[in-house]
Amino acid sequence: MAGQRGEYAKSARRREEILDAAFTVFSRSGFTGATVSEIAREVGMSQPGLLHHFDSKLAMLEAVFERRDQSALDILSGRRDIEFLRGLVEISRRNHEKRDLIRLYTVIAAEATAPDHPAHAHFQRRFHRVLGGTQAAFEEAQRLGLLKEGVDPHAAALSSIAVTEGLQLMWLSGFDEIDMAKGAQIHMQQFLTVPL
Repeated sequence: MAGQRGEYAKSARRREEILDAAFTVFSRSGFTGATVSEIAREVGMSQPGLLHHFDSKLAMLEAVFERRDQSALDILSGRRDIEFLRGLVEISRRNHEKRDLIRLYTVIAAEATAPDHPAHAHFQRRFHRVLGGTQAAFEEAQRLGLLKEGVDPHAAALSSIAVTEGLQLMWLSGFDEIDMAKGAQIHMQQFLTVPL
């Protein structure tokens, strides 16, 4: 039994090493330019050995993003209405310390706008999930009387996501003075009757 746990721990550790290597290669080459053999070389293992842990390049990309998204989900867990929106601001604040990860996300998201891109469905699901959660937060704020009169929760959510994504892109493009969290906060504040 102890041996099995030891093997599981080694396997889990190896998967993390593979994801770190995949992150490096995807950041350098994008999804389209990256190859499984390049990722295997980066982590120092054979291609068949790597495919034992992840059956495809897409599976590795999804796992890299799942790891990224998990930290955001941890911040948002259990939050509703205004607290959820404050959580989004906190995610923007933390993203400021994750330039390489944000760059990777932005590059792959741009590639995945093509309907035939292997990650297209992943990004569609992600955007729908983020939009749904943000819209639900604005709807709950509206129900509690915390949303200004006449504000459409769907439009507020959609524009908040667009502003956040746009600020990230500008920041990556060299506008280092951009405070993404402050920008997100200012944008969402215009819809609310209480301080964010």
